[in-house]
Amino acid sequence: MKGSDVSLKHLQRALTMELTTVNTYILQERKLDDWGVDRLAKRMREEIDEEREHANLFLTRLLFLEGKPDVHTLDKIDQPKDIAHIFKTQAAMEQEAIDYYSKAAQECQEAGDIGSFNLFMTILGDEEEHVGFVEEQQDLMEMLGTQLYLARQISSVAAEEEDD
Repeated sequence: MKGSDVSLKHLQRALTMELTTVNTYILQERKLDDWGVDRLAKRMREEIDEEREHANLFLTRLLFLEGKPDVHTLDKIDQPKDIAHIFKTQAAMEQEAIDYYSKAAQECQEAGDIGSFNLFMTILGDEEEHVGFVEEQQDLMEMLGTQLYLARQISSVAAEEEDD
């Protein structure tokens, strides 16, 4: 089934965004693990799996519509400097996805591609949930201070606090 040019364009852009997010989150997860922030690194592995599934769904739809997926091109990936930078990067990426997927869903619907519309709407919900998580973490860092927040994200330190 040949998809409309509008749908194929949006599905390709979404695939690029998701593959970039997967690679960004892998780098962030590895940095967190390297820094010893194991509880947050574990949470990041869950996010990587979700983003990988998003990429898989966009790729599957693109192939179904007889598109020619580009899985080589990625957007720029920032090196994580600290926890605040990681959350800032994630918030920006997820907000970009929300903005783009909202527009893409509308344009796919207008082009008569309800399947792609539904896909964008479903993934849009997941992206909104992740923004909520990131905002919650940023709020906690602000309330607790970075050091206490980080201490709660390190298993050995968090276990000592729970024993007290």
